[in-house]
This record gives sequence, structure tokens and C-alpha cells, in this order.
Amino acid sequence: MARGKNSLGVLFLTVILCVSFIPQGVAAQDASVEHYAFGMEYDWTNLNDDMESMTGLPLDDILLDIMNSAEDAGIGLVILEELTGTSSMVVDQYEDGTSMFSAVDGTTVEVTRHVTELTVRHGSVQDMAVITDWGDSYAGWELTMSASSETMLNLDAMYVEFRDGANMVHGHDLELTMNVFDENELGLVGSLEANDGDDVMPLDIGASISIGYEIKTSQSEVVYTEPSNIHNALANLGGGEEITWEVGDIDDDEDDDYYDNEAWWMEYNYCEWEGDDFNGDNRYYCTYNDDGSNGFDDWWFYCEYKAYDEIYYCTDDFGQNSDWEFALSNTHFEDGTSPSQNEDNHSHDDEYDGEVHDDVESHTGSFSTATTFEFELTGLPVEELGLPAGDWDVSVTDTVTDSGNFDEEYECEMWMELFDETQTITTDSGSMAVLSGYGSPMPFGMTCHVGNLVANAFIGTEDAPTLLDLVEDSTDEITDSMGSETYDSENSDMMYMSADAYSMDEIDVYVEAWNLDENTNYEIDLVMYDEGGTLVDVHSMSINNRDHYWDNVYMSADAYGVQCITATLSNSDTNTEMDSAEVCVNVAKEMEPSDLLISIAEGFSESTLENAMESFASNLENRLSNYEADVQYHDADMRVLWDTSTNRAVGFQMLVYDEDVEEWYTMVGPESDMYPEAPVLMSFEYFSGQSAIEQETVIDQQTSIEDLVDLTQHDVSDLEEAVGDAFDESGDQSEGTANETEAGDGLLPFVSPTFTVMVIAIAGLVASLRSREQE
Repeated sequence: MARGKNSLGVLFLTVILCVSFIPQGVAAQDASVEHYAFGMEYDWTNLNDDMESMTGLPLDDILLDIMNSAEDAGIGLVILEELTGTSSMVVDQYEDGTSMFSAVDGTTVEVTRHVTELTVRHGSVQDMAVITDWGDSYAGWELTMSASSETMLNLDAMYVEFRDGANMVHGHDLELTMNVFDENELGLVGSLEANDGDDVMPLDIGASISIGYEIKTSQSEVVYTEPSNIHNALANLGGGEEITWEVGDIDDDEDDDYYDNEAWWMEYNYCEWEGDDFNGDNRYYCTYNDDGSNGFDDWWFYCEYKAYDEIYYCTDDFGQNSDWEFALSNTHFEDGTSPSQNEDNHSHDDEYDGEVHDDVESHTGSFSTATTFEFELTGLPVEELGLPAGDWDVSVTDTVTDSGNFDEEYECEMWMELFDETQTITTDSGSMAVLSGYGSPMPFGMTCHVGNLVANAFIGTEDAPTLLDLVEDSTDEITDSMGSETYDSENSDMMYMSADAYSMDEIDVYVEAWNLDENTNYEIDLVMYDEGGTLVDVHSMSINNRDHYWDNVYMSADAYGVQCITATLSNSDTNTEMDSAEVCVNVAKEMEPSDLLISIAEGFSESTLENAMESFASNLENRLSNYEADVQYHDADMRVLWDTSTNRAVGFQMLVYDEDVEEWYTMVGPESDMYPEAPVLMSFEYFSGQSAIEQETVIDQQTSIEDLVDLTQHDVSDLEEAVGDAFDESGDQSEGTANETEAGDGLLPFVSPTFTVMVIAIAGLVASLRSREQE
């Protein structure tokens, strides 16, 4: 199983953009309980400095050069942004005494409660404005584009794993709450003009979208069919080894080779010991049950003995193929026991490096959720396209709640690889020797349990609308409000009809009728009315000697708008109405650009805009050619830290590689004797031991955007002033505002992730062009 390293740039962006999606939780601390806690925090206001220190590119200077390059080309351009927020997560592990666990066979066993709490908080507020103007005697623009967003994620999870004295897992419980909110607003104000300002089209467009999803409460319990040996397998995992743990019926890629490998297993059958055959070979027969009855003697399987697992695998290829080793509960030894009933499922005397499979007896739980979706769009100049003003002004708000219980299958697939190297890390609680590797910083069971519970809560009860349903329904509502529903259909007892409005003269109407008597004459009358109830068009279809009829006709409307068509099926012989159906379609008005829009389009086609853009590109290339990226590190790797003495993850580290000195450093993580601290650091703060517990206590109470974002540090005064000065109440730009605004006036923005990527991409493009010119 190959695992490749991520490049520094990709990994860096992934970490800082996704760190907020690692879950978390908190509880009152007992001083007598030993905690293993760790976590991290990132302050988004440091992103600009971090990117500059990692790439060697002065992003503020580059952004200023972009604006100056535009100004030299006669294009006014000011870009302003402000981003504030933090992302935090803490993992806290401890033991919480003992209790009695009810096993599947009805007995009770004393278990130790192993608790892991996961707490995640993320909140950010971003504002942006782009102010631009340009013009000549033919055409021009004066525009201010603004955008703002608020994003929040809270997740608290408490996981309790029940292990007996032999370290076997009997089950685990999970309680989880989550609140996700994202709101974005966009605005475009200004004007387009032509003919030296004689023709002006004002613009005032606004759009907003917000999505909220909250798991108010949720909990679930997992009970294994047989106690899981995963922790004993992990305890025997050494450096340089890897392990895979699967729970339930995992559909992986190897199943695609099912028949090619000739390893065939049917879940409802059992391989039963039948003794030696006439050749003296030990064989198992495939039967319907475990007493050997109802067997298929011609469907016998060869059960191969695997010494390193001390178990048998059922195959029929006689070639040491173990593709179906996960059907072990259906494989029985000579003494009648199955591998899943045998405590020596894996040999504890030897190091184990392989795969563990478990089955779940039950997975039950409950949840309560709330989902909201809002969308608004106003100000599109549709009248300039020949459509009624306000036709595309839409506003949609939808909220649903859901709650219920579930009893579902449970699936899990986890993997971990440990490196054959021991390092000593130093935390607030002291020093310890650990192995590092690839895997989850949370317990295997918790990682999967969180995913399963969130998935069941999101899917919800049967027929309950999900977020995707809200978006789809809202899209349909928006489409209807824009008057673009040009198709409709309906079923009745004996009829189906549909209509598709291509234009006023082409309304395609399809009609189908069934359960007709071949010896009876029928007629279908089509009548179309406009939205005012005026008769518009009629058509008739005669049906003779048919038990099933279908046909289509084209009908015509007198005007744009909604047209409703009724189809009536009648018995012509008795003049009796038998069935009817109705559809309504909108005959959309064809867009016809106004004289003003045509004038502006012609003005831009005749203007010197192309020359201005070429000058801007040339200026930009010349200025950016002076920059050369100096990437601080050339590779990166994210690892989990594993304590073999306690058999758990006790932290993580982000390593970076400097190829100039051929050395790996710790960018994020605890102090290490193997990987020294990176010479140049990003603004991550790593917590371990007592500091992690204190951080957990603090962020546990931070649940609102005001708690998560220090709005006193979110200074948008310059941005608001620039936007306010750019346009007066009538929407006309104040003279010279965009051209005269400079970074030295305090308007140089914080560079958000969006513009960071843009700036680096622009700089990279220029560097590429320069390289080609030098070849």
C-alpha cells in the first residue's frame, strides 16, 4: 500500500484550509485522572506573513505592483481585503473507571471506560472590495465589487470505548454535537457607459447565500459480534510495520477481482469440518448451517492454514489465496469453534503486521438536526435584455428540522503504518519515547464512529429533506420565480400528457391514453388558456380501433407568459367524458438586447480597451520579473506520534524538508530529539499536556462567531471608507478616487487565501514567461 508525500504548497494550503474540520470535545477535569491531551490553533490574520516566509515572495509588494501596473495602463484598480479568525482543535484521552457491559451472549463483563474527547472550533470573517474604473471616448466603466463572508464550525464529540481485562473491545458509545454555518454576500455597484458618457447603464446587483446545518444532539452505540482484538494487534505492531482494520462488509477494490482470483464465498454458507477425504486431505464442506446438514457436497472448499494467524481461510483455488479471510466467522475448526471465537485469533507471541477484521452485532442511535438554506438575488438589469424589470429578483428561505432513531449497518476501514525509528518528544507532561507514522490522531474506533454517526444524522429519517434537497427545491423555486419553467407533465387514471414550450408558435404537446376499447370511438380535446383565462388555441385527436394511443401536436400562444392546456378524453359514441389532465408551461419571452446595451457593446468593441489590457499585462510582467521565489522548504509530511507503552496516539507533527541542507525539521508538533524545530516557522501553536487541557477548557465555551473571531481586530474602516467614497448616493463615482488611492494611504489589504493563490499564480506565470523568453 503505497503512501506518497505531499508537496509543501499543497500540504500547507490543505492544513490551513482544513484544520477546522478536525473534531473535538471537553469535560470537567478530575485531577486524579491522567490525561493525554494535544492540539493546535491557527490565527488566520497571520496567513499573509506565513505565505511570505514560506515562499520568499513579498505579497504586499506584489499586490501593490499589480495595482500600479493597472494604473500605468490607465486602469484604476484598488484591491482591499480583511480576514480575521481562528481554528482550534484538541484531542483529550483518559480512563474513566470501570462498568459492566452486557455482551451479545447475554453475559456481563467488567470493562474499563476509555474516553476520548474531541473539540473543534473554527470561525472567520472576511471582507473584500475591488474598486476599478477605466474609460475612453467610446466606452468605460466605474465599478465597485464587494464581498463578505462569515464561516463557523463547532464540533464536540465524546467517545467511550469499553475494553475488558484482555484489552478486547466489546463496543463503544459516541455523543456528538455540531454546528456549521456559512454566509456569503456579493455586491456590484457602478455603471457601464458608451459614447463619451452619453449612454450610461447603472448597475446595483446584490446576491447572498447562507447555509446552516446543526446536529443539536446525536448519540449511537456499537456492539461487536465478538470482542475486537484490534488493540492487541496494535500493541504488537512494531516499527516498519503496518496494519489495516476493517469492520463490516467493506467494498474495496480487491472485490473487483473476485472471480478472477477464484476465491468464492457465500455468506449464508459455513465451512464445516468433515474429516479426511479419500486422498487423506483435510477438507471442509460448505453447508447452510453449523451442524453439517443440508450441505452441498459438490461445493466444498479447501481451507488453508495460515501459520502467522493460526487460522484457516476458505478458498477453492488450492493456491494459498487469502482474498476471503474476512469471512472467518463462517469458517469452523475441527473442534467446532470459529476463528472469531478463538482468543488466539492472532498470535500474541509474535509481531503482527497485517489485517484485522471485525463484525458488528448492532449499531443503534438517535439524532436531532436543523438545516437552513437562504438565497437572494436582486438588481440584474434584465430590462436591458427585453425582460420585465425585477423578473429575476428572487428570494428563497427554507428551514427543516428532523429527529429520529436508527438501527443501521456499520462500516469502518482504518490503516496505520509506523516508521522504524524512535524519537523522544518533550511535552508539558515530560519526555517520552514514541514512534511516528501515518494514521489517525484519534482512536481507530472513534474516527469511524464519528463518520458513521454524522452520516446517519445527515441522511436523517426516511423521506426527511436533507441539505441537498433544500438546495434542489430552492433551485426549482428560483427557476419558477424567473419564469423559466417551460416544461410540465401530468398522469391521470387513463392518460399522460406533457407540454414543452419552445416559443409562442412551438408548444409541443404530447398525449397518451390507455385501457381503451378497440370497438369504441374516442376523442381527445386539447384546450389552451392564457394566465388571464382567455381561450388561446384548441385541437382535437380522433381515436379509432385502438386500445392504446399516443401522439403529439404543436399549439400556439398569442403572447408570452403562462399557458395552461387541458386534455379531455371522451367516448365519442356516447359523448361521455372519461378522463382529463392539465399542464401549465411558461412561454418565455425571447431576450432582445436594448438599444442602450447594444450601444455599450459596440462602444467597447471600438474602444482602446484591448490596448489598455495589453499595456497592463506588459507593465505587470516587467514589474514582477524582479521577483524570484525563495521556497523555504521543499517537502512536507504529516505524521501521528504513537506511544507503544500506552498503545495510543499522543500527538502529531508536521515535518518540513530543506533540500539545501538535506534535513527534516518540525514545523508543528512537540519538541523532538530527532527533528529539530524549523528555522522559519508558521503561526501554528501546538498544545500538549496541561496546556492542551487548558486550551480545551477555553475553547469549549466559544460557540458563537463573536467568541471565535475577535471583531475588534477586524478593521474594515479603510475598506468601508474607500467603498463609501467611490460612489455617491446616485451611484456615480467620486472623481479620481480609485486612481488616487495608494497603499501608502493605509489601504493596503490583508491578503486572504483567495488573493494569496492569485498573486502566487500571477507571479509564477510571469516567471514562466520570462524563462521561455530566455531560452
